Amino acid sequence: MASTPWHRDIPAPVLTRPGVAAIKKTESARLILVAQIFYFTFLMLVFIGQQPFASRTQDELVAMAQENNGSDLFKQALFIGFAMLLTGVQLIRRYPPRYRFTLWPLAIMLAWFFITCSWGVDPFVSFKRAMQQLIVIYITFSALSLIGPERLLQALRYALILSLIICWVSLPLTSAAVHPPTESDKALIGAWRGFFFHKNIAGAVMALTFMVAANAWVDTKKWYYALFSVMAFVFVIGTKSKTSLALSFAILGVCAVYRALSDSTQKRAVLLIMVALGMVGVLWLYVAFQPVVERIFADPTSFTGRVSIWEVDLAYLKDHPFLGAGFGGFWQVGDRSPSLDYLNQAFQTLTAHSHNGYLEILVTTGPLGLIMLLLTFLALPAIWFLTGATPQNRPIMVPCFAIWVFVLYQNLLETSFFDKDRQVWVIFLAAIAAAHATYKARPLPQWRRRFLARPEATYG
Repeated sequence: MASTPWHRDIPAPVLTRPGVAAIKKTESARLILVAQIFYFTFLMLVFIGQQPFASRTQDELVAMAQENNGSDLFKQALFIGFAMLLTGVQLIRRYPPRYRFTLWPLAIMLAWFFITCSWGVDPFVSFKRAMQQLIVIYITFSALSLIGPERLLQALRYALILSLIICWVSLPLTSAAVHPPTESDKALIGAWRGFFFHKNIAGAVMALTFMVAANAWVDTKKWYYALFSVMAFVFVIGTKSKTSLALSFAILGVCAVYRALSDSTQKRAVLLIMVALGMVGVLWLYVAFQPVVERIFADPTSFTGRVSIWEVDLAYLKDHPFLGAGFGGFWQVGDRSPSLDYLNQAFQTLTAHSHNGYLEILVTTGPLGLIMLLLTFLALPAIWFLTGATPQNRPIMVPCFAIWVFVLYQNLLETSFFDKDRQVWVIFLAAIAAAHATYKARPLPQWRRRFLARPEATYG
């Protein structure tokens, strides 16, 4: 009887429909593009605002100051709509998220801000302002999880460049692109502002455009980025914004050094120490030349009388040193605004913030809020930029570093941190989010454990 041959059983191949993977990839690409368009549109609406080229008569400024309580229903509906659109894209997403939120210090700080609303003079106004921050932060990080840091910065770069072009086109077309003779602050008359509300906002946004475009030119060598960077810098000059003009070239030079040191953690550490010492140096100059500095800054026609505004904050902190006035609860909260009891000059009745981001957080959320701010926006990003930069991720980390340094210094003379939906704050959020995502995605060093050879036994 013949033996029966043995055969190896080969599992039948799994039949799949051709093109399923390609279809899923196409759908993912479309969703990413849709989310990027949503975020770009959000940025443009934030940059342009609801009233581009708004007139600025004295009566209108007073009315705007009185109505600045976060009750703009159209803006609230708009932001909630964008948040819902991005949430909808998240629900139908079939690809892994590009980023998972782990920046918990920011979430904890925001929770503390909500707690401080409870003891503000008008808790409802403070709560509305805090809710606006929550929505803006959610939109930024939700967009990041959908499109990733590279596309997030790409959308930001396109929005900045489009804003630059609109501002330049507006100059010959409308007189509203320049501060009018009706300004109560005569130092503003003739300064370029484009479609922005104030020349300092225009100067800061155009300075950031200058740095982003210049870095894009270095990375891509495309001539039009060089042109956009020159256009942005010239516009900064036209705004007569002293802070932005002073920071533009200085920070671009710091970025060039940071780019060159992208493969050396030790050298980057020295650079970051220099950035920190620069901030300390600014404080030292103020202490060493206090009479001269105060005489210059206290003049309402020079630097918007910042020292006299800071004195209002400091006087309130002397009486309330621990908890602050509640988030968004110090300036322009109606007739019960705590600042009204400490004003020392008439022009301060129109002041909407402290003209110092660190002091603003201190006076509204107390020392704990300031400590959280310094941890979240200064200490942690310093670690990301120190250890997370590589030659491969320079196109992302270098412009983020430029925005980060600019805003840190700018907040010594302006208020950008958690400043409603202001342009510089939204740009800063995008840079922080992209830098954190890039830091998390960095290649980690591979550690190899080596075993020492066992010594041979020696016999005597």
